[in-house]
Amino acid sequence: MNCIVIIESSNNKIENSTFECISLANKISDNIIAITDINDEKIIKSINADTLIIIDDIEKIYLYDEEIKKYEDSFFIMSDSLMNKKISSQLSEIFKLPVLSNIIDLKILNSGFYCKSSSYNNNVISGINIQSGSCIFLIKNNSFDIDILNNKKPELIHLKSKKNHLFKMKIFNKKEINNKISLNDAKIVISAGRGLKSAGNWEMIEKLADLLGAATACSKPVSDLGWRPHSEHVGQTGIKISPEIYFAVGISGAIQHLAGVNSSKKIIVINIDSDAPFFNNADYGIIGDAFEIIPAIIESLRKNINDKS
Repeated sequence: MNCIVIIESSNNKIENSTFECISLANKISDNIIAITDINDEKIIKSINADTLIIIDDIEKIYLYDEEIKKYEDSFFIMSDSLMNKKISSQLSEIFKLPVLSNIIDLKILNSGFYCKSSSYNNNVISGINIQSGSCIFLIKNNSFDIDILNNKKPELIHLKSKKNHLFKMKIFNKKEINNKISLNDAKIVISAGRGLKSAGNWEMIEKLADLLGAATACSKPVSDLGWRPHSEHVGQTGIKISPEIYFAVGISGAIQHLAGVNSSKKIIVINIDSDAPFFNNADYGIIGDAFEIIPAIIESLRKNINDKS
């Protein structure tokens, strides 16, 4: 059976979460078809697939339904992101297929599929048998290993939409996303809240992130105040992440914030308030002033780097 993987990218760079999907697809299927809107062959050559379908706009995949329908005998794998939730709904309508999200394990059976799905902030793991020839699976980030082997020379197929766009869009303004590392891909995330008191105090968070090779994030009140861009807001109404390590600096730990970060492998909380709810969900907690603790951590890391060099 064909496995179709949707390629997700940011700033013309393929997300690590997509490589997770490609690696999984190659383990369970003999024929991998990848769909992308990246036209740079130097970038897409890293995709270990048998066929690469290149379209103009991945977020409007419904415009290519006539061509994509030729691959009816297929199941779909893509990372569980906001963009792919939109794409999966389009594919579900085209192929009349169910969509399963937060997938952390997937196997093909003679009678269909077996998968495991994480829910309720990773507190419940559900085993699901699918008695169907096909399905759309949204893979939870950082759930599968990435296989760097790339031994396939894919056939390139360029598709042009035969339909007109249903609406026109005019872009009035563009804002550059500052994060050097995508939040969805980051193994380490340094996040801060209103405890930092002002936007100007984020410099130490960015310095710590640079030293650890981490992405920066923030709580909803911080993005609402305009201290940080909304693209960094993690939580129930923001981006949901599952990094290896999540630092929460000056964040109280309201349930809405926890809903977006609770599946992190390790949570480290730094807060001056010993009664902050976040300590109840932390693997490690430091009670103290972030303006003393973060600079001390930065100094220690720099000293360690200098000693090694």
